[in-house]
Amino acid sequence: MWPFPLALPAFFSFSLALIIFLLQPVWVTAAETADIDVGLYALGAFPSDQGLFAQGGNPSDARIANGAGAGIKASVFPHGLGNIIGIGLESSGHGSEISFSSPVNAGSSVSTNLWVFSSMVNLTLRYPGNAFVPYIGVGGGYSSGVLSHADIPGRSDEDFEGSWAFGSQFFGGVQGNLTEKVFLFSEYKYFSANYHWKQLALDFRSQSVLFGIGLRF
Repeated sequence: MWPFPLALPAFFSFSLALIIFLLQPVWVTAAETADIDVGLYALGAFPSDQGLFAQGGNPSDARIANGAGAGIKASVFPHGLGNIIGIGLESSGHGSEISFSSPVNAGSSVSTNLWVFSSMVNLTLRYPGNAFVPYIGVGGGYSSGVLSHADIPGRSDEDFEGSWAFGSQFFGGVQGNLTEKVFLFSEYKYFSANYHWKQLALDFRSQSVLFGIGLRF
């Protein structure tokens, strides 16, 4: 089920380090007029088993497995808005697995790995406290659902297939300030996107729990 379990954390860790290195001069200048938060997080995803359409029917025993992944996010909170309203970018990914009984071959169990990647634009509302910073927000953007090792009758390609869709999310969480520049954060997120592949479609709905660490510029 996990052909590259370490790829996601390694990718996002490298991406965050690269962003910090390349944009540091810009952020130093922007910090005079805004707070800039950058965070790296690990996530646990808990998808709904509903919404699967396979081979002309809706399997009653569909199972969308829980998964784990990682992500990075960056937000800007202008001083002119009281450091309360912010806009940001977020990129994340996690693994899962789809399994169900084939409507075509009675009694035959089929499965495929599912990899979910998303790039979102977020609008965040927060209360800038001293020790703790609670926040809520909404986001939307690009999402892709990638199938791998799809053991599904009727499919000519069992290796990889991607579906690109609009994704949306809402979230809420809290930051805990360790220092003026370093914080920990925990977050709940609800995400939705509709993916369509050959012989398979999924109205993907997932709840996620995030834990991460961030820097403030």
